[in-house]
Amino acid sequence: MLRGPKSHRPRSGTDATDLTASDTERQLEGRAERIAVVLRPHAELEKLLSGRRWRKGLLKRPELVPALVAHAEALEEALERVHRRAASEAWTGEVPILRAARELSARRERLAVLARRRLESWVEVAVDLPLEKALTRLNALVRQPVNRTLVASEVLAFESAAWWRPRWRRFETAFPRGLPRLPVWAPYAVGALGFLIALTRLPGIRWVGLGLFALGLGAAGLSVLVRVLRGPLGRWMLWPLLRPLLWPVLGLGRVRLTNERLLWLPVFGEAQEVRWATIADDGLRVDPDTLDVRVKGTRRLHARGLSKDAEVVALLELHRLPRLREAALAGLRLWGQVAVLPATLGGHPGHCVLRPQGLSFIPQRTGPEALGALTGRPTSLRGFDANRLVEALRWLPEAEFDACVARVVEATGGTSWAAKDARYVEGTPEWGEIRIERSTQEVLVGRVTGVQDEVLRGLLDAWPRRKWRRFFWPSHW
Repeated sequence: MLRGPKSHRPRSGTDATDLTASDTERQLEGRAERIAVVLRPHAELEKLLSGRRWRKGLLKRPELVPALVAHAEALEEALERVHRRAASEAWTGEVPILRAARELSARRERLAVLARRRLESWVEVAVDLPLEKALTRLNALVRQPVNRTLVASEVLAFESAAWWRPRWRRFETAFPRGLPRLPVWAPYAVGALGFLIALTRLPGIRWVGLGLFALGLGAAGLSVLVRVLRGPLGRWMLWPLLRPLLWPVLGLGRVRLTNERLLWLPVFGEAQEVRWATIADDGLRVDPDTLDVRVKGTRRLHARGLSKDAEVVALLELHRLPRLREAALAGLRLWGQVAVLPATLGGHPGHCVLRPQGLSFIPQRTGPEALGALTGRPTSLRGFDANRLVEALRWLPEAEFDACVARVVEATGGTSWAAKDARYVEGTPEWGEIRIERSTQEVLVGRVTGVQDEVLRGLLDAWPRRKWRRFFWPSHW
């Protein structure tokens, strides 16, 4: 009996009922089992990086990231094979291996975003950084903590504290300056008025009077407390006792500049560092509202609440000069040969740089001009003095130091006196001051601290001297 030809029906897809788990595992040659095995480590890592103590979690489980990265290529090949097979055979969403592959792909995308976000707190991260590279770099940074202490080859160049302050500066421009202050007797007047109103027998007005009395009494007590804290009693007795208790709230950390790196040591959180050679040209930014300093290099640094933000950024710009860092590596500073002290010349405030062969006067608030003269490029920083920059130049040899100071004096409109043309007024009666005259009209008055006495005595030994006259009479009398 002859049979007719078989009718072939086109197969548009594979149903979940026709394709069992064993069939898929056999066809995919173990790739399904590989995908099922790595689902759990991916879920654990995602949960760990989503938590607040993710750094400690990575430190406690050092094998998690290396094990996941080791099978990255095989896992990518397995996922690609499953998705390609599912597309060619039109698998439905009920196929177990396809569900597992889609879940793993979605989890890996979320994990990549999470790893890049955690990594951004330390370093600059590309948007398309692969998951394995992001995890490897993150795991390495977690296991390389910043050394909070200086190593043997480091020399501390500058240190400044950061204090907590309310973010009110952004609102200062919204209110006019010079608002009239309330007189001292205003709280007492409010309290007295409230007491008189409370003496009335009207129920409604009586409660208003009691409220005014309480308001006036509280304002008066607060004003007295503020006056006590701002006075000598608060500064010398109460503040040393309260400072250890209030430091976690009032102090946020310290910033340190060494010859090798910039350090930010917060009270809460991990220490941060940036190497000088890795800072980009536009890697320094200051927030004028919060006084925060952000630095970008191979690592990121975010210093909060710096009270001298412009001065710190200026020192950062100066320490980026290779010549200054090379000189600082020697660890030798010009101590006995240089003295920098506040001074006035002809009534104009500024700073005096005293040397055995002469002095240089730099006017006040000319730090931006001095920084531009030293770095060779203009700066947008404003409102700081040049004395800190001169102090940082002490690492240079004497000839280079004098050349840099000469450029600063020329750029800031200062002046320089040679020792042979000026005279030191010996025996100046004012405590903590020195007087140097070049003529009867040009007199420089410098303020001296106790630490500078020995240095100044050594510097002024070779200077011409003039005795101070005890009676203010003309010399021809």
